[in-house]
Amino acid sequence: MALKQDEVYRCPDPDCGCEVTVTKGVAPGKGGNQNPCCSCGKKMVKMVKK
Repeated sequence: MALKQDEVYRCPDPDCGCEVTVTKGVAPGKGGNQNPCCSCGKKMVKMVKK
């Protein structure tokens, strides 16, 4: 699934706490199919809206 506008990704390391909000989604067919990596090196996790 491509990165979509307004999605929020958070680093799973509680000592890091980095969070990213997608401000512009990826154009269809242009990639963005993997979760972003944090600056600490861990794969970020997509947060679910409540």
